[in-house]
Formats: sequence, structure tokens, C-alpha cells
Amino acid sequence: MSRRKKILLIDDDSDMVDIGRIIIKRAGFKFVPAATGGEGLAKVIAEEPDLIILDYMMPEMNGLEFFNELKQNPEYSLYKDTPVIVLTAHEDEQIDQTPLFESGLAAFLIKPFGHRELINVVENVLMMTEIRRKNAELKEEVKQTKYRYRDLIENANDLIFMLDNNGKINFVNRRLNDITGFKQQEWLDHFLEDIVIPQDKQIVEEAIFEAKHGNPSQVQIRIRDQQNMIRYFSANINPLTENKKLSGMVGIARDVTEKYNLESKIANLESFTQSIVTSMGSGLITVDRERHITFFNTAAEEILGLRAKDVLHRSIDDIFKNGENTTLLPKKDQNHDPVFGQEMEISNTAGNKVHIGFSRTPWLDRADHFLGTIITFRDISESKRMQIEMVRMDRLASLGILAAGLAHEIRNPLAGIKTMAQALEEEVADDDPQLEYLHRIIRQVNRLDELLKAFFSYARPRPPIKKLHQVQDIIHEVSVLLAKRLLAKKVAFKEFYPKNLKPVLVDLNQIQQVFLNLIINALEAMPKGGELTISAKNIKARTVRIERRGRSYRKPQEKLPFVEVSITDTGIGIKPEHFECIFDPFFTTKPRGVGLGLSIVYRIIEEHGGEITIDSEIGKGSTFTILLPTEG
Repeated sequence: MSRRKKILLIDDDSDMVDIGRIIIKRAGFKFVPAATGGEGLAKVIAEEPDLIILDYMMPEMNGLEFFNELKQNPEYSLYKDTPVIVLTAHEDEQIDQTPLFESGLAAFLIKPFGHRELINVVENVLMMTEIRRKNAELKEEVKQTKYRYRDLIENANDLIFMLDNNGKINFVNRRLNDITGFKQQEWLDHFLEDIVIPQDKQIVEEAIFEAKHGNPSQVQIRIRDQQNMIRYFSANINPLTENKKLSGMVGIARDVTEKYNLESKIANLESFTQSIVTSMGSGLITVDRERHITFFNTAAEEILGLRAKDVLHRSIDDIFKNGENTTLLPKKDQNHDPVFGQEMEISNTAGNKVHIGFSRTPWLDRADHFLGTIITFRDISESKRMQIEMVRMDRLASLGILAAGLAHEIRNPLAGIKTMAQALEEEVADDDPQLEYLHRIIRQVNRLDELLKAFFSYARPRPPIKKLHQVQDIIHEVSVLLAKRLLAKKVAFKEFYPKNLKPVLVDLNQIQQVFLNLIINALEAMPKGGELTISAKNIKARTVRIERRGRSYRKPQEKLPFVEVSITDTGIGIKPEHFECIFDPFFTTKPRGVGLGLSIVYRIIEEHGGEITIDSEIGKGSTFTILLPTEG
């Protein structure tokens, strides 16, 4: 590590010393103060500073006297080349600067000045001093070992060239032929700006301009070789001075073509990889060892509803809550073993649950050092929904067959029981107390007969005879039947339909049964009265029919026209855990319910190629949403 430069500040003004200390230390230099010229000379010997900043006007010994003493007194001969910057509050014309600069003064700065201005001057003086020192050493070495030095330059791995004051090449080493195929004579007496490709001409012109003003430059240039192929160079162009005058420039250029080509390949590969992970259909999240998210692709944004810019560099524990974070990435996973084929529910920004299938693999470098974790996942909500739907339909089909068989076997004995009970009813006197038993038998037989009719309707539904009907006309027929019950239940009935509502292609009787069942359920959910609202609108939804055991299921594909009918009540609501089984046969929460009403509704809607879904909140009510096909 290079040592920090030490700066000696000589000034009789204590405030100036304090200010200088702050500025110089903040700039990273060591600070040495002195209040007088004599004290300053003593500290030159004691501290051996790299730079002296000197106030011109001081008691006992002014700046000129100090400067002459430092340069001329043999006692300070070892330090006479220490660069000196003179500060003064006087105008330029009041002080003759010529003898100071002739004696080797580095810079002359007039108060007041800004701290940045002072540091710039200090850094420039130190840099120029270092350059002069190196140039002087180089010149001395050249004088002493001219031939050895030239041989070293000629056989250097880098391209070394020299320019005159106008930027014309007057020397180039043999490396030129190895790199470009050109002979040295082919470059001599040519301007460097004419050697590089036209696009880099201005870069070279600016570098030469800086060198002419004593400033070194580092530039990236391109040169065509003898085969007309572009080669890339990282070049340093430095000024050469003799007696403080520019005598030319020296350039050292390293061939970085292979490095550039490798970096280009890496950049292209990174871009290619970035394009893949960005456009892939699965979500991809990378997490570092501190559990901070370092990558979040487009699919992850779409699945989770989060934006990459909002989650990058944040902890995964801040983004995913309620145990979702530890399911995705356990905190105590010290073995970093890969995990595949896991499933979980995760919340998106809309507050909805998304079912995802995910895998987790360690992120390792080339030396197998652990860098973090890669999590890939995909939205399997639709697959899960279809699995549930398939199970439900299989259950419906199986139970339907069973129900049909039971209904057939039970109906004949029931008919005999009812006939005999009715016969006994005619023979028993009206005041006989046993007559009530017969009445009860007949009522229970009738109840069983109604149940069997429901079984038959569920087990052997007839194919729908579809015709075009207006939804509002179907609802009107049903609402007339239920008008008295609506009034008795103190339920306000509201309907909303747009003027351009399309007709639906349905079986009138079956769809009436659907709305009848749903409205009756809504009334039963509002024992203390409430509000029942039915609305409809035209929409397009993606549905495609596929067959499984003769039953129909849907998967997303193209959008088809439907009428969406929503039936909303303000009743007691349905528990979320009942959503998945509410359409299953024989599922009911009613004390005297059979559990076939919504199963029949579901089956009818399925037979029509539609869809029924539910949304409910306990204490606020429920909404059944039905999709019915239109004529298209």
C-alpha cells in the first residue's frame, strides 16, 4: 500500500491553519502545521514533507526568504526539490512572481480560494512532481543505459511509440509487427490520428491536446491490422518535457483484443441468458446468502403481482409473510440441498391465494462456493382447479349411477307402502287416533318420492334442448313464482340488465330450475330479510371443452362470448372451507337438506358449456356467478 502524502502548511494565521488542517486531512493527506518560516524549515528536516504550502506574508521571514533559504542553503539540499505552493492575499501585480517560478515554485494561489481549488492545485502539483521525478529518473537512466533501455523497449510485450509535438510518430518498437503485421517504417512519419480508425480520431486528437498541455491520458483506441481486422488497444499517452518544455509524447498501448472479444462474448451470453430467464414462463427468483432478492423475472412479476424494482435487494422475509418465506426458503437449511416438485399457496398483491409448484436449488460459483438460492416456480392454480373439478365430476358420475340404481329399487316398494297406507286410511274412522300414523306414513312416502325425483334428475339428466332466450325473461318467470315468498321473507328484489344484453342459448326449463334453486337458497340465507340483486352483462371468457370419461372440462385457450349473471344476497354467507365442496352431491349445511340442489345446478351449467363460481363473506352475503353461452 502506498503511503499517504505529507503536506506542511506554514502560516501565521491560526484560523488559516485550522481551515487548512480540515481541508488537507479530508483529502486524505497527512497534515503538518508551522506558524513561522523558521519553524517551517525545522519541520522540513524533521518531517520530510512531500509538499509545502507557504503563506507569502509572514513575520520574521516572508515567503520569498523562506523559498530562497530552502533552495540555496546547503543544510536543506536534500529537500530543495520539495514542491512549494505560495499563498497570498495580495494581488498579482503587488508581488513579483517571476523570481519565485524561476527558482522552482510549483504554484501561486491568491486568497481567498475554495477548498476544492486548493486540493486540485495540491493534487496537480503532486502529480506533476511525480511525473517530473519519473521523467528525470528515466532521462538519467536513458543516458546511462541507452542501448539496454532501447532493447528493453523493442522487446516489450506492449506497443511503445513516441510522437513529436504535433502527434507524428517518430519511433515505434518491434512489437508493432507482431501485433499488426506492419513494419516499423510503415508507421513512421504518420500522424497517430491517421493510424486509428476514423471513429477514434477525435479521441486521439483530445489525448494529444492534453499531452501538449502536460496532462497524461488513457484512451481506448482501435487500429486495423495488415489483414484489415480491427484490434483493440488500451493506450496511455504521456507528455515528455525537456527544460520544462514539451519535447514530445510517449505512448504505451496494450493489445486487449482477446480480452475485448472475451468480454463481448460474456456480455452476449449474459444478455442471452437474461433474455431467456426474463421471457421464460416460469417464475425465477434468486436470493443471496443474506436472504436478499437479487433477481426477479417477468413471470414472477405476473404470477405474484409484484414489481421487480419493488423487491430487488430486499429480504425475502419482508416480501413474503405468514410462513410463506420459510416454506419457500427455510432459514435453517444449512445443507443447501436441492428440493423439487413442492407445492404451496402464496398470496399475491391482490390478496388472492395462488397455488404454485416450486423447486429450490443452491446457487454455486465455479469453485462450488455457496452464493445463494435459485427458486423456480409456476402457477398451478388452474391445474389444481381442474383436478378438483375432475374429482368432483368423477364423484358426481359415480354417485349418479348409484343414486339411479337405488332410486329404481326403492320406488317400487314405496309405491306399495303408499297404496296400502291409503287403503287403510279409507277403512279407519275419522276419529280413530291411529289415523294420524297413516297420515305420517303417507307424508314420509311422498317426501321419499320427491327425493327420488331429485335423484333421477341428478343421475339421469336429459340433454338440454337449447334455444335462444333472454336472461331477463327467464328470471321474470322464476321471480313470479317466488313473489309471495320474497314478500314474506321481507327481501327486496333488484334487477340490472344492459340494453344490449345478448340472448343465451339454453334449455329454458333447466335454466329456470337453476335460477329457482339459487334464489331459494338465497332466501333461506336471509332469515331476517335483506336484499337480493340479479345483474347480467356481456363478457368474453377463455373456455375450451375437453373430454374425460364422457364428461366435459375446460382449459384456457380462446375467448368466447358469454352472458355473466350474478346473483347476490345479503345473507349469512358461506364459510371459505365449504367453497370446494359446496357443489358436491349430498353436501349440505341445512338440518333437513338433501344436498342435491347445487349439485344439480352445477351439472346443468356444465351440460350447457357454462361455468358457475361462488364468492362469499361471512355476515355480508354471497354471490353466485354464472356464465351462459350466447349465440356468438
